[in-house]
Amino acid sequence: MKLILFSGDHPRHLFVNKSVLEFFDEVFIVIMQREELLPEPPSDLCDHDKQLFKLHFENRYSVESSVYGSLNAHEVFKGFNSIFIKPNELNSKLVADKVKEFNADICFIFGVDLILDPVINVLPKDKINLHLGLSPWYKGGATLFWPFYHLQPQFCGSTFHQITRKADAGEIIHQCVPELLSGDKIHDVGARCVVKARDDLKKVLMHWKSEREFKGVVQKTSGRNWRGIDFHASQLRVIYDLYQDKIVDSYLSGALSSRKPKLISCINQFD
Repeated sequence: MKLILFSGDHPRHLFVNKSVLEFFDEVFIVIMQREELLPEPPSDLCDHDKQLFKLHFENRYSVESSVYGSLNAHEVFKGFNSIFIKPNELNSKLVADKVKEFNADICFIFGVDLILDPVINVLPKDKINLHLGLSPWYKGGATLFWPFYHLQPQFCGSTFHQITRKADAGEIIHQCVPELLSGDKIHDVGARCVVKARDDLKKVLMHWKSEREFKGVVQKTSGRNWRGIDFHASQLRVIYDLYQDKIVDSYLSGALSSRKPKLISCINQFD
């Protein structure tokens, strides 16, 4: 069986996507360059918000390094049929031609921008995206941040869905959330979301290899599509100033809303 894999080059993407390779005889990989892991704070921030911005992303880098290790796309995908692209090349004729020529049976996507024409037109029927966020509540970007900002850490999770021309809006195949533990901070939960998704991805792929199809659930509400411009460093004050990054502890103690997401799964449950 043949797989086309679209992967970002951040360690979290490589941590998940390298586990896909063992399930298929032939693989073609499109690796898209992502933004810097340690971004510089915007110059127009006040000093306090600059400090929070640096703290937030340095903490993320530290946690992710300890969980995923130092993964490099060139090493992870060494020996595989692959191409490296920049974001503006994702939906190019070059990529579309290579995808069409490869003629894959299934497509898996994690870590690249929205796939549009002409590439989406030449992908196989089943083109599954791993979205770090629970659709339809949290679609778009920074979707493991916003549940913490809204004091709902229990809404941090992942969604496997068919792709469409709209972000994170396709039929849902499977959703999962990590266990929340006492002492968890925001990036601990984020990293555990990725680990849980990596583990459940194996079940998703085993289902497809058994059934050769997915019967997903149509998203009946538009939910919320979070954009990059929705985030401002001042919002980090909720996480670090008001709650000292102990929002999970507040939730587990019963001090926050206990409402839980209704998760969807349309796959066979393999041990």
